Amino acid sequence: MNGIKKILILGLGNEVVGDESLGLIVVNELRNERVFTEADYACTYTGGLNLLDYIAGFDILFVIDTTCGNECQAGTIHHYKPETYRETLHLSSEHDTSFLTTLETGKKLRLKIPGQIHVLAIEINRDLILEEKLSDIISGQYDKIRSEIIKFIKKYTINNS
Repeated sequence: MNGIKKILILGLGNEVVGDESLGLIVVNELRNERVFTEADYACTYTGGLNLLDYIAGFDILFVIDTTCGNECQAGTIHHYKPETYRETLHLSSEHDTSFLTTLETGKKLRLKIPGQIHVLAIEINRDLILEEKLSDIISGQYDKIRSEIIKFIKKYTINNS
């Protein structure tokens, strides 16, 4: 092996439910602007076992998703690793397995599961209204959220690769 670690930045969300699309928007923007040229990018609305198709074969995984109900202000970014993981809105599927069970299943299937996993969950106010735009609260904080995510990914790719 040449020592170069394979990195995946995975955006999760629902593109027609307002702020729930935030993970998709951030990841697509990072991809389009080629912010991390050494990384692969993917976006999906699905969780559970379907995630194995995306994450298998990578060394480092960054998941960008949304969450709600943590009694924090909208725009707060939570960082979870598998050992500290709390459910986000899309990472686990209510009709499938949890994220942690998905990781264990991948290992049992002898798939190469990332050894370093970071879930960045952005707090939102979930309203379930069908609209393809971010709320004013999240729109007003978008640049700050994006900047914090970039800083975080740089910290864990430059210092730990």
